[in-house]
Amino acid sequence: MVPFHPRPPWLTGRLQTIRALRWPIPASLPGGHRLWLPLADGDALAAMLHIPETAHPGPLAVLVHGLCGSEDDPYLREAAQGLLRRGFRVLRLNLRGSALSQPRSTSHYHLGRSEDLAQALTALPAALTGEGVVIAGWSLGGALTLLLLGRAAEIPGLPRILGGAAISPPLQPELAHATIDADPILGRVLLAQYRREVLAVPARDLPPVLRQAAREAASLQEFEARVTAPRFGYPSYGVFCEVNRPAAMLPRIRAPTLVMLAADDPLVPLGSMEGIAWSGCPAVLPLPVSGGGHCGFCDWRAEAMSVRAIGGFFEGAAAGRDLPVAALGQAA
Repeated sequence: MVPFHPRPPWLTGRLQTIRALRWPIPASLPGGHRLWLPLADGDALAAMLHIPETAHPGPLAVLVHGLCGSEDDPYLREAAQGLLRRGFRVLRLNLRGSALSQPRSTSHYHLGRSEDLAQALTALPAALTGEGVVIAGWSLGGALTLLLLGRAAEIPGLPRILGGAAISPPLQPELAHATIDADPILGRVLLAQYRREVLAVPARDLPPVLRQAAREAASLQEFEARVTAPRFGYPSYGVFCEVNRPAAMLPRIRAPTLVMLAADDPLVPLGSMEGIAWSGCPAVLPLPVSGGGHCGFCDWRAEAMSVRAIGGFFEGAAAGRDLPVAALGQAA
């Protein structure tokens, strides 16, 4: 396990998480270009594109937010800043139904809707993806990233993916849902935000009976069982979780992929990594860290540990070289 030394006052996993999700001072970024990436059913995803100030920009880094997030989440802006500094083009993507994509959404993202990411990537011009693509996701966005990488071989027209990273992903959905629901503060806040976000979309696939179920759900697990699963054609919550289980997708991933989890994550327990036969996942590098909370990893260095890990890993993937755990630990 990689040691972690938190920067005061973010001394606990809960405080690291609050900083990652709600830090009010955003990382500065250069001006970007607003894109709308079309989906097959007529919806579109909002995205913000940044080009680094370098003569020869590197691969395109696509960044995907988590539950109830957006392109402006603090952890995502900090990663964008770090990757731009390293010469990557950066695309901050907003999931279907999230705040910035809502004007052109008639449905909503969920844990397993990785086809939206695939369609967004295939909609990008070759001028952006010609040097290859790396993709990083946080929390639910990390789950979507892993599912996309595991399903990539089945997707025609997908740009060449050089590498991926999943930060604080719910590898075992039931375990994450139970942990979130057990938290009397963060659990309630996340459920309320998720409910509000889902109900705000003028959805074509959310009939009155499911809207009522969304209003009544008392936990995230109940919401996914009574609303998300039937809405998207899953016969049960168990089937929904099993079909979209990121841990089960790891052996199918072929692009070099980093999976980073913290021992004090209050939402996605490190125990999610247990029981996974990592030797059967040759392209995946697990990076358990002794601290950092959920999507936090703010330590004494100028960049968060997660930004340094992603940056180093993607630089190695772009150059076609492996970066062992020891090297990542030193970079972190």
